[in-house]
Amino acid sequence: MSEKNIVLIGNFDGVHVGHQSLIALAQKLLKSEGGNIVVITFKPHPREVILVKKIDLIVPYDEKRRLLNLYGVDIVDEIEFNDSMLKMSSLQFANDFIINKYKPSHIIIGENFRFGHQASGNSKFLEKISNNRYKVHSLKIQKVGSSPVSSTYIKQLLIQGEVNKVKDFLGRNYSINGIVVKGEQRGREIGFPTANLETGWRFFPKPGVYVSFVEIDNKKHQSITNIGFRPTFGNFNLQIESHVFNFNEQIYGKSITIEFLTRIRDEKKFETVEKLIENIEMDVIFAEKYFKDLTI
Repeated sequence: MSEKNIVLIGNFDGVHVGHQSLIALAQKLLKSEGGNIVVITFKPHPREVILVKKIDLIVPYDEKRRLLNLYGVDIVDEIEFNDSMLKMSSLQFANDFIINKYKPSHIIIGENFRFGHQASGNSKFLEKISNNRYKVHSLKIQKVGSSPVSSTYIKQLLIQGEVNKVKDFLGRNYSINGIVVKGEQRGREIGFPTANLETGWRFFPKPGVYVSFVEIDNKKHQSITNIGFRPTFGNFNLQIESHVFNFNEQIYGKSITIEFLTRIRDEKKFETVEKLIENIEMDVIFAEKYFKDLTI
C-alpha cells in the first residue's frame, strides 16, 4: 500500500454532490502529492444496525462502488458494520481502519460525520490524535438554494416524485438499472410495448408516469416510464416499465438503465382500456414536447 493515501470516510449513499466535493478535494491534493484516493464506507448502513431495521438506500451497494470509482476513487473499502462496531472506541476505529491500515497523508470527512462508540469520533478527534502524521479536512454541508445536500433530503424529493429537482443534488439524473424481463404483454396489446424491469434496487420515486431516457447497449433512447401497480388491470405488485419511442428490438435479458427526467402525472385507475390509451397518448405527447424543448 502506498504511503501516500488520501482517505475519505462516510456512508456515501447516492454519491451526491456533497460526496463529490470530498472526492474533488482529494483529487486536488493528489495532483501535488500522488498516491491513492481511498473511501472507507460501511455495509450495511450503520442505521440498520442501530435501529435494527432495513434502510432503503438511494443506490444499492454495488452501484455506490461503481459511482465512487467513476468519480475517481481508487480504493473502496467497504467495512462490515455490526454490533461490535457500535461498541468500538473512536481510537480503535481510527487506528485499525484508517491510520495503521492506510497511513494517510490527508483525511477528508463531512462536518457532520461521526464514528466510534456513542459517535464520539469527529474531525477534532482525528486532529487531536494525528501527531502531525496527516492533515484533517472537514467540509461543510453543501446547499442547493436553501436546502441541504443530504441523502435524507434527496430521498424526500424522490418520495414526492420531484426527480427534476434531484438532479441538482446528485449532479446527474436519478437512475435505476436492471434486467429486462417478459411481462404480461399488456402494453403491446394496446399499442405501447414496454420494457419491464427486474431490479435489485429497493428505493424508487413516487409511483406515476415519468419522462425518461432508457439506455440500451450504451445508447440513450427517449421514453416514458411508469412506476406503479397498473390499477386498470388489477395488479398489486410494484412494476417498472418503459415505453421506448421508435424502438422495436428484442431486449429480453439485457441490462438497461432508466434515467428519470421529470414527472408527468400520478398513476390512475381508468374506467376503460380506451381511456388508458388516451392518457398514454397524452403522456407521449408531453414527453415529445419535453425532449424537443430539451434540445432547443
